[in-house]
Amino acid sequence: MQNLLIYPHLILFAYNLEEKPEGKETSQQKSWEVLRNRLKVPSEADNSERYYPFLVDDVHGFYQRICLGETDSLLVSCFTKDEDKPQDVSCFHKFRQKLEVQANIGRTWLILGYSHYSADSDREKAAKEAYKAFKGTQQDPNLKQVNYFLGSSIFEVWQHSQDWRKVEDNDLVLICICPYKKTMERFAAFYYEWLWLFYYRHKIIWAYSNSRIVKKLLEEEDLFPRASIIPAIKVYLPEMNLAYTDLQQIKIDLHKNLLILSKHTAGLESLALQLQTLKTNLKNYQTRLGKIKDTANNELGLTKLNSLEEFGESVASKYQGQIEQDHASLSPGLRVRERYIDTIRGIVEVTQAERDRTLNTTIALATFGLATSGITATIISTQLPQPQPKDTISLTSAFFWSIAAGIIPVAIALIILGQKRRR
Repeated sequence: MQNLLIYPHLILFAYNLEEKPEGKETSQQKSWEVLRNRLKVPSEADNSERYYPFLVDDVHGFYQRICLGETDSLLVSCFTKDEDKPQDVSCFHKFRQKLEVQANIGRTWLILGYSHYSADSDREKAAKEAYKAFKGTQQDPNLKQVNYFLGSSIFEVWQHSQDWRKVEDNDLVLICICPYKKTMERFAAFYYEWLWLFYYRHKIIWAYSNSRIVKKLLEEEDLFPRASIIPAIKVYLPEMNLAYTDLQQIKIDLHKNLLILSKHTAGLESLALQLQTLKTNLKNYQTRLGKIKDTANNELGLTKLNSLEEFGESVASKYQGQIEQDHASLSPGLRVRERYIDTIRGIVEVTQAERDRTLNTTIALATFGLATSGITATIISTQLPQPQPKDTISLTSAFFWSIAAGIIPVAIALIILGQKRRR
């Protein structure tokens, strides 16, 4: 009997972060369009937030697309027409094929049906058979501890990829075995609450996965200065002769480190952003879950959502702590890099200033020499006798005297400057 459920439903909660490249559709957007066409739902359903019922190959369902902040969400379902006759759980595989769609933040599948099983062990067996049919596998799933909602038993299977870059592969599957049809109908009244709750959950996982990607990129690009860099600079600086420093090479090093600093800074800012996203959604998740529990506890039937509570109290909190630890451990490296760059920038400025002073001194001496030479030449030329007709005058002596008058004071000045520098 565990292969049979009455009035089986498969509900998909899918979430897709809006990405709109200029003039192009993303693969997720195309996938959602394919789904809508496959279910024969009119295109105006994408611009409306009301239910759109559909009937495809004797499969009934409804389609609803809702905008949650910057995220597109789908609430779509398949179910059988007969509400009272037991159905083989193999129908869940057909339902899944109808609803298969991409979602870059995540998906939650809810397998729903009712039976007259009263024992938890019988409900668990029915949940396992329904899950195996849904996945198209013969392997028993590892069901988490049983949850209760309005007297229904809820089992959880969380499929998550070890590669955090594939967050879209992180599917949450819930199997809910209700005791009565009326319980299923009451369960449907909570669809919107579940839609928001699973949205917050997937945003938490999405933020954490982004933080893992950022950290890995920072580590792979070797952006963190080694501990030997700063001591090496301290030892090197006193022995540096700035007048003979390769200024161009230092400028190249400065540019290289500025690029690294910008990447490092952007990485830490991204970690801080993911941390804030996780905190916000964790708070909203816990608030929404509390609201669902409070509402359900006012109705008949046991409600005890252990695994959903555990996610907020343990799993998500662990994610938050990990990001906080990563940000704290990577921040000192940023400060070391900033001090290193400040040191290089100081070397460039001192070297450039020293060279500018040397150039200014050279120009001043050259100007002084030329002026002295010019004055000397003028004085000497006034002392020459007036030329007589048919006499030729040689200015060689005047020329050499003017040159000598320019060079001698320059040489004396250079000697004095050299002595001062040696002091």
